[in-house]
Amino acid sequence: MNLITIPWTPERRRVLVGLQQHRLMRSLQTFAGRAGGIVLYVVGGTIRDLCLARDVQDIDVALAGDVMAFARAFANAHGAAYVPLDAQRGEARVVYRRRDSIDFARLRGHDIAADLRQRDFTINALACPLATLLTTREPAFIDPCGGWPDLQAHLIRMVGPQSFEDDPLRLLRAFRLAAALEFVLEPNTQEAMPPTVPRLAAVAAERIQNELLKLFAARHSSPQLIAMACLGVLAVLFPELATRSISQGGASSEDAVGHALRTYQAVEDLINTPPADVPSIAVAMAHYVRIDERAALLKWAALLHGLGPPQVPQAATPPPPLCPSDAAAAAAVWEQVAGRLKLSRARTQYVKRLIAHYRRPFALVALERQAGLTLRIVHQWFKELGEDVLGAFMLAIGEARASQHPEMPGDDVRSLAQLAAHLWEIYGARIRPVLQGPRLLTGDDLQRLFGLSPGPSFTTLLDELEVAHVEGRVRTRDEALRWMEQRLATS
Repeated sequence: MNLITIPWTPERRRVLVGLQQHRLMRSLQTFAGRAGGIVLYVVGGTIRDLCLARDVQDIDVALAGDVMAFARAFANAHGAAYVPLDAQRGEARVVYRRRDSIDFARLRGHDIAADLRQRDFTINALACPLATLLTTREPAFIDPCGGWPDLQAHLIRMVGPQSFEDDPLRLLRAFRLAAALEFVLEPNTQEAMPPTVPRLAAVAAERIQNELLKLFAARHSSPQLIAMACLGVLAVLFPELATRSISQGGASSEDAVGHALRTYQAVEDLINTPPADVPSIAVAMAHYVRIDERAALLKWAALLHGLGPPQVPQAATPPPPLCPSDAAAAAAVWEQVAGRLKLSRARTQYVKRLIAHYRRPFALVALERQAGLTLRIVHQWFKELGEDVLGAFMLAIGEARASQHPEMPGDDVRSLAQLAAHLWEIYGARIRPVLQGPRLLTGDDLQRLFGLSPGPSFTTLLDELEVAHVEGRVRTRDEALRWMEQRLATS
């Protein structure tokens, strides 16, 4: 068995101590001992991240025997949730208090070395007995495939020539790991990829979705997206990019892909480095993208924001670049993509909102230059999107960086950032307190005090009152009552 020792730097030791103090890890070893001395191996990404001194996000454990029964019994003994992932392959997950989790998998092969030789990439083909990991100050690792040298060289190398044939999803994972770790693909691994690309279409949608979300979550993923496009991966995953024209007026499918990638890179750059020349909005954007999965989903919107109607040969004049119907068409296409990849409703609707609304900042800049913006207009948009107005502005700025709009001469990026800062200031000072505070009047008040019957007019009246509140024409409940009396008297 190939055992390797690594230099135990203070950074690696910190990660090791964190694992040794992990409540579930220690409980797991005790439980395995009581279950008849079952040998558990910590494998894959857990050991890889420990070697890289990265905080461990996922704990992967391999064992021989009935994995499903073992994982279920461990979950039941510790009040945790048992999640069967793939009974045929012997894969299950135990989730404790919705935060900590351990993934269990059955050993493939007669021992751990044989199992590691069937894994995807050498940097994931590392293991350590759990008992050793928890009790040793400087544990050695099992490394039959040369994973440690590749970690030092920052290389993604397939374990063997059948790696991609055994599981086409590994092709996506290679790009995802290259982006997340900022590694490069080893030449022979790159050469082995093309025959597998078409088989990605047969991979389960949930698995593809999971890899893409992790890829988009990486800080510097755009180079890998470009490599995926060159290899034909994007055409398989998103055939809409190849069969539809972008909403920029009759562009070819090649232009559509190029534009999508340029916008993706521009949005990723903006996420990593918000516009420093407009400090107030830079701070707001930096905070916005740190919440939940917004950064990854914003990149998804950037990649697919320009999808328009199917390409058909025609001599008709293309629609104007900011045609609202194009944004609606792109949002509809996005819903088809999200449904195919089985994204959750929350993720789908978030991206749809951004795609449907990202063009509005361009129109608002033009309107501000021509006639000025009213509080009514600003209030309506924030009421529709809330803080996601920031996401729409970020997508608009990315679009502006990727292509110059005819109706946005000059420094359109700075104009968009300045408008975003101005609207965000108005939102914080005037709109958010009204939207998040109690209504001055309610539908019950309209029935009880004014004798009105419930109906569509309720929403209209209360929305008009809310605008008056935002504009400062109404501040108190008494003023609201007088405003409503006057409004009803003139209707």
